[in-house]
Amino acid sequence: MMLPPPRLHRSLRRVVVTGIGCASPLGATAAESWRRAQRGEAAAARFDLNGTSYVAARCDLALDEKRERSRVVALALHAAEEAVRDAGGLNTHEPERRGASIASGVGGLGDIVDAAHRIAQNKKLSPFFVPRALCNTAAGAVSREHACAGPVQTSAAACAAGAQAIGDAFRLIQRGDCDVAVCGGAESCIDEVALQGFARMGALAKDGTARPFDNERSGFVLGEGAAVLVLEEAASAKKRGAAVYAEIRGYGLGGDAAHVSAPPANGEGVLRAMRAALDDANVDPTHVDHVNAHAAGTPAGDAAELAALEALFAERDGPVLVASTKGATGHLLGAAGALEACFAVLALRDGLAPATAQLAAPLATSARVALLGGAVHGDLRVALSTSSGFGGTNAALVFARAGL
Repeated sequence: MMLPPPRLHRSLRRVVVTGIGCASPLGATAAESWRRAQRGEAAAARFDLNGTSYVAARCDLALDEKRERSRVVALALHAAEEAVRDAGGLNTHEPERRGASIASGVGGLGDIVDAAHRIAQNKKLSPFFVPRALCNTAAGAVSREHACAGPVQTSAAACAAGAQAIGDAFRLIQRGDCDVAVCGGAESCIDEVALQGFARMGALAKDGTARPFDNERSGFVLGEGAAVLVLEEAASAKKRGAAVYAEIRGYGLGGDAAHVSAPPANGEGVLRAMRAALDDANVDPTHVDHVNAHAAGTPAGDAAELAALEALFAERDGPVLVASTKGATGHLLGAAGALEACFAVLALRDGLAPATAQLAAPLATSARVALLGGAVHGDLRVALSTSSGFGGTNAALVFARAGL
């Protein structure tokens, strides 16, 4: 007996952003985080940990942490609560039509380290150890908190995870698998294992200062936090009279297939991701007004991404406004792409491309790429947000100003 032919998918649906929430080193809300990011305020600070001095960008906010709730989950719930409230709630959608897509690059790394110490000391593990340590624990917690009984998923694609989580949620709504999705990323691993591990790789800034796209850059500063968007099918948002921040138009992926941590010098992986996202959005590179770049302040990474941007915008007449907000926030790893997507959306809403904190001696560029040392007002219609992670994974998201 032959199988019936596959069902052809119905037309793809349009998807908009109706809610934003953040718990970042810059502030406990999206508004505060964005206000400080615009001005290029840096959140990193020196602190002492077990007698050793480190620099990191930590979140200074009270969190509801419990035995069964790790810090990364508490951060995700904090950001999701703000985003859902900002969207006007999810009650107009049945639970089975709500999705959750929350990323984390390392999940409960601190719990794993603590468990190893306890075993070495012949102490019992907590019964909550396994669920606290899993990368998908934050997604599960958000889905339970907001009754998301539709698709629930997690991306763990290193520093591209947050962008992938948003892109995956976009695809789910496009295809009709759900009508609304709470999506983004969360990360909290400012501990000795992560700090010393990245230091041994030579990834951390040697002087404790992240300088994206600067000639004096020497690495990134580790950060923590969470950022969440509420994505919604456009017709549904219009029907309930929801305020729309922007439309998400495209999502693209590209692999480096080159090295465990270093990108190819020409940035061909992130270039493929950006081109794929723009093609998905049916947007020409000449129509992009602003890029929130991945640029973390690493020598090889920033140079490769700039080479990709120069190639992407080779046909432009005027400059595209490029900024990296990691100089302000630090590098949030699996949450970085989600926070930067939030900033890209807010840039479109406000017509303002943010500053790149601590950019004093910018890398040389052509007239087609403007690296922003300060915030710039403009008629921003389309924004591109890029993310790159260890293992050679790259993601890009395209947003358009609401009403276009």
